[in-house]
Amino acid sequence: MAKKLKCAVIGVGKMGINHVRVYSELAGIDFVAIGEVNEQLGKEVSDQYNVKHYKDYMQMIEVEKPDIVSICVPTSFHYKVGIDCINTKTNILLEKPIATTVEEGKELIKSAKKNNIKLLVGHIERHNPAVKKVKELIEEGKIGKITSIIARRVGGFPYQIRDANIMVDLAIHDIDIINYLLADTPQEVCVNRQRIHIEKREDSVEYFLKYKHASAYIQTNWITPVKIRKLNITGSEGYIQMNYITQKVELYQSNYDKFKEESKGFSDYILRFGATVGEEIPVEKKEPLVEEIKYFIHCVASNKPINSEFALEALQIALVENTSSKI
Repeated sequence: MAKKLKCAVIGVGKMGINHVRVYSELAGIDFVAIGEVNEQLGKEVSDQYNVKHYKDYMQMIEVEKPDIVSICVPTSFHYKVGIDCINTKTNILLEKPIATTVEEGKELIKSAKKNNIKLLVGHIERHNPAVKKVKELIEEGKIGKITSIIARRVGGFPYQIRDANIMVDLAIHDIDIINYLLADTPQEVCVNRQRIHIEKREDSVEYFLKYKHASAYIQTNWITPVKIRKLNITGSEGYIQMNYITQKVELYQSNYDKFKEESKGFSDYILRFGATVGEEIPVEKKEPLVEEIKYFIHCVASNKPINSEFALEALQIALVENTSSKI
């Protein structure tokens, strides 16, 4: 019988507590401990999930010797905690973004390779069943050649985010997913950043990304009083509408060829265009975080290679300084 992997979580704030919940519910692993500098919070989570609590995460690793650690600390600590864990030869699932700078991210990946440990950066939307279904539709040629993508990820201000701006906290999700769907990175980036309610960091940003064969627009902010997480993809042969939250995917087929063959006038075209009806594509709804953690556990258990270079690419784009830059 295969040995159960020992798992632990460092940082049990808003995102970390979700990692704790998932590990506690998964069969086939041994969830051994949490590392949390806030003793009161650590004790509360420890009592709730019946797991050991350590204030010092390095002591936790030394005593418990976990095979896997989820790092869910604030972004500004990603590099230090990541390097510390890598040096103990512990496999890491690191919440996005990989680090605060591209240089730190490169060093994390380099150190992970040198120490022969697995490092997965948790870009959770890659494990969203709706995103995977959209990727399948694109690869099957259901909408032909992609011409443009529009992403909207807006909502109210998250009070728990104290050390990250809107670019690396939210926009980076859609930057990565668009790269993933197009299997490409942009050649040019134009960005408009604003500080609407927060003086010291951006809370609103728009990106225009120019790829080799397509373009993309991303709108992200913490000022819209309605939470929206949507992706719209236009192709030469159709259109896809996806909702990250509800995991609903709709496919619309182009009526252009039919119009060319049958239309006798502009008014007829308007009627045909207005009558277009989308087809809802079946998606087996699953929690993306559960899928992400299960994937990482599988990679560690089966010694499957992991490449987190995509996280560096997304961070580089998110942090573009100029209003218009070539990548």
